[in-house]
Amino acid sequence: MDIDTLDLIDQYLRGTLSETEKKAFEKRIATEENLQEEIVIHQQLLAIHEQKQVSLANSSYPKELALMKKKLREENYVKLSQKIRAIGKNQQPLTTVRFKRKKTVNWLYSVAASLVVLIGLFFIFNKPKDLPNYYENYVNWEELPSFTVKGDPEELFEKGEIFFKNKEYKNAVATLAIIEPEDKWYPFALLYLGASYDQLNENEKAIATFQKLASLTTSEEYSKGYWYQLLLYLKTNQKEKALDMKTKILANPNHYKYKEATELDF
Repeated sequence: MDIDTLDLIDQYLRGTLSETEKKAFEKRIATEENLQEEIVIHQQLLAIHEQKQVSLANSSYPKELALMKKKLREENYVKLSQKIRAIGKNQQPLTTVRFKRKKTVNWLYSVAASLVVLIGLFFIFNKPKDLPNYYENYVNWEELPSFTVKGDPEELFEKGEIFFKNKEYKNAVATLAIIEPEDKWYPFALLYLGASYDQLNENEKAIATFQKLASLTTSEEYSKGYWYQLLLYLKTNQKEKALDMKTKILANPNHYKYKEATELDF
């Protein structure tokens, strides 16, 4: 696209052409497919450029980038991004053109360059997070409450806990799984049972166990069921379900790992 045409597009979109010039230009638009495409691109550039100026100095990434999120995923904006990059690569010195045209085209390149930066920043800040990494960073089965005492354990729960701590996870499952809901140790048995399933990489059984724990709303341990479900959903890349657990945790500041849940950004 030559410089004169770029200048005409800019004036056309800004409404500064005379009526005669406008009619002549619209005849070209009707017959030139490339010109139609360029006008659409310029319209998008103008629309984005004339939004509130983005401040890159904010501590969090610019709100405008979030607003661009949906549009940047659309096919026409993917094409726009490619076109902008092409404009930047093909920029030529403008020493021989008139000042007005030089200013117009330089403005276009400036906007194009700015949008390339914004689009690049958007994809950096919105790079899909590796959800299992959250699990690795936050899971800590050593935090489970311990009730074992010296001597031979008398309770099934104590036996299951010892099996777990000795990393005999199958034995832990076999022992803890037979503890009945009426048993006073039942909520703690679910904690260790779910952790044992996790260590055996039986994720669905682990999640189901922590769901049972979360349903025991009369127990002080119930909100731990939310937290461990959250971690297992992250481990298994189930983002929506993980977000649901996060919402439940944040519904009450007294819930287990409330502070940690506020730090999770995925």
